[in-house]
Amino acid sequence: MKSIIKIFICITLVSLCVLSLFVACTQPTEETTTVEIVDMVGDTVVVPKNPTKVACVSRTSYDLLVAFGLTDSIDGAYGKNLTNPWASVLYPASANHYQYEYSPSYELLLSRGVDLVLCPEKKMAEGYREHGITAITISLYGNPTFDDSVNFIADMATKIWTNEAVKQNATEWKTNLQTTIADIQSKIPASENKPKLFYVRGDKDKGINYTDTKGSFVEYAYRTLGFNCMSANLDYNGTSPSAESICEFNPDVFVMGGVYQNKHVNDIKTTAPYTTLAAVANNKIYTIPMGFTQMEQINAFTAEFFCDQANKLYPGIFNYDVKTMMKNDIKKYFGTDVTDQQIDYMLAGLSPTGGNLY
Repeated sequence: MKSIIKIFICITLVSLCVLSLFVACTQPTEETTTVEIVDMVGDTVVVPKNPTKVACVSRTSYDLLVAFGLTDSIDGAYGKNLTNPWASVLYPASANHYQYEYSPSYELLLSRGVDLVLCPEKKMAEGYREHGITAITISLYGNPTFDDSVNFIADMATKIWTNEAVKQNATEWKTNLQTTIADIQSKIPASENKPKLFYVRGDKDKGINYTDTKGSFVEYAYRTLGFNCMSANLDYNGTSPSAESICEFNPDVFVMGGVYQNKHVNDIKTTAPYTTLAAVANNKIYTIPMGFTQMEQINAFTAEFFCDQANKLYPGIFNYDVKTMMKNDIKKYFGTDVTDQQIDYMLAGLSPTGGNLY
């Protein structure tokens, strides 16, 4: 009898153990509410998943987050992004987002309940974190080059936000860009002596010699397009090389960007010593389209930027239908229909009414 009782007790205990294991295995595990992000300057930051009050102080972050479907998660953006006349045309709802200065105060961010700040500089992000505000750096520069940073914002979005539509949009943007670049590079003639290019930075009117440096997207982009860009030889603080050094470099082409691009196109034709250069004499001077931001920075239309520049720099090889690409992506990303005339103005670096942006 005792043996039977012992066997019964053993069976009962085993059954309870098995049942406990089954229950433990079938209980839903608690999802983590944070994710570690290694930002563009190498800092590892613990970020809340699915933040709902993001301050896009980094100028390259705003239109991409909107394009990925995250407009309801954005509290505000860098003011110059929102006051750009194209913002209200391409995405009228941008008027609902707060306009931040370049370096908003801790008090302002805390008062607005911001749960993530996307900063343009490491020092800025560190300062916010010291005050208990989650912040990561989305820099305009890579280290040592921008090659590994091209897809940073898209990859970041898929890690921080769990929404499948966001992941799909970000992945499609990334795939489209990679496919575009691969197609262009497959058709660029191989050459040991790459043509030389000088980029004139036009977000400010600081002269023909105002440019970008190594580590910038510009340097990466034109190297990708098969050019020897002078920016690759300039240190971070070397944004204004002398006119003499530019002439010594002797660019085969000049490319003008930013809101002052059309002013600079006219200026270089009458400004010594640039008038002595063959590129100027032969009118090898090209411009860059304008969108939410100047397109020589990572943005929703980076694929179109590459196609536009390929058309201009290699007219005998490329003939991408950039106008149709732009119209389709503006509708896809921002839900807006634009006219052919408006696209022409964007591609010419002009305002929505055809005037200058400065």
